[in-house]
Amino acid sequence: MKQYFLDDLQAIKMVINTSKNSKLADNFEIAAKSLVDCLKNGNKILICGNGGSASDAEHFAGEIVGRFGYDRPSLPCISLCTPSATFTAISNDYGYEKVFARQVIGFGKAGDVLIGISTSGNSANIVEAFKVAKDANITTIALTGSKDSKLSAIADITLRSASAKTPRIQEIHSILIHSLCRAVEDEIFNKATIPSLPNKKILTGNEIKVLAEAIKGYKSVFTNGCFDILHPGHVYILNECRKYGELLIVGLNSDASIKRLKGESRPYHKFEDRANVLAALECVDYVIGFDEDTPKNLIEALTPNILIKGGDYTPENVVGAEWVTSHGGKVCIIPLLEGHSTTAILNSNCR
Repeated sequence: MKQYFLDDLQAIKMVINTSKNSKLADNFEIAAKSLVDCLKNGNKILICGNGGSASDAEHFAGEIVGRFGYDRPSLPCISLCTPSATFTAISNDYGYEKVFARQVIGFGKAGDVLIGISTSGNSANIVEAFKVAKDANITTIALTGSKDSKLSAIADITLRSASAKTPRIQEIHSILIHSLCRAVEDEIFNKATIPSLPNKKILTGNEIKVLAEAIKGYKSVFTNGCFDILHPGHVYILNECRKYGELLIVGLNSDASIKRLKGESRPYHKFEDRANVLAALECVDYVIGFDEDTPKNLIEALTPNILIKGGDYTPENVVGAEWVTSHGGKVCIIPLLEGHSTTAILNSNCR
């Protein structure tokens, strides 16, 4: 039975990966700025949807009026999906297609923002509300699926989930709602919070400091190596490491470091290539290079919760073990996958 859940997780990952390569992030930035400018100017947000999208509308309004990430002053946001007496009266007297438009007329004013959530993008009552909003100089933001729709044709900004399937669209809408709420809070109140996790995998310089702060809210795992030729033994270890926490950071020896440790004939692959191959693995969240012979300084900069090495180590000779355990973390040893060795590969005639 667990396969249902695993299947859906895989489907969500596919939609997320597709979304990264779409225009969604750019349009999100425009939408978030519209909301922030609206609220800073003393205006309000109106939001509507049907069915599951009505629940999303109420969710959004609750996060804005109440709080999302931290205590702060309330902000004005109205879900047009309630109260029931207003909703049913308009539906009864004017027809369901007018249930949101009538409220936009009553509540809205120039400078406000109207958000319409529709998985199809063709919900007639939201389309009618957008028409009224246009006439009133109210900015319109549509959350839809991937297809062209009536809403995408008339909205000022459209945030399209990269899917045509309703469950996947709704899941991306939930992410968008949370991201919009976070953007509104942080941009308006400028409250110092733990920084977000970096959105790229290979990190250098000051990005390491940002990561060190960001991972304080996560159970982080660290391992390291040369990974000169990535083989099944490496992939096995990395997959096992990822099971120990919420994110996996891999420390990667620089080319100069490998030469000092392995000799002038190494590395077989330069740092950039090794880092890119590691970053392509789903189990790896971040790759960070280090130029020293050991990752001691990197471990102390990050202070991960879990430090892991392969079975050719013991807890007593793992670099950084004392630092990690003294800060409440632990050291784990994962048995090696037999029959796989970088040295053996390089010593063969496969060159």
